[in-house]
Amino acid sequence: MLDPADGLAPGDPQRMAARIIESVDVEPAPLRMVLGSQALDSTLKVLRKRVTDFESRRALARSTDFPPGQ
Repeated sequence: MLDPADGLAPGDPQRMAARIIESVDVEPAPLRMVLGSQALDSTLKVLRKRVTDFESRRALARSTDFPPGQ
C-alpha cells in the first residue's frame, strides 16, 4: 500500500512475517491480526464508524425482540 506522504507504507514485511510466525505459539491464537500502524489506524477508523452506526440503530434492533413476558 502506498502512503501519499512518501510513497511507502511504514510496515516492515520482515517484521510482519516474524509476528505471523510467532503468533503460532500464542494462546489463545489471534482470530485476526492487523499488522502495521497504518493498517491499524485505518481498521480502527472503520470499526469506530461501524459501532456508531450500530448504536444509532439500537431501537430498530430492540423492536424485533419478543415483548416482555413472552
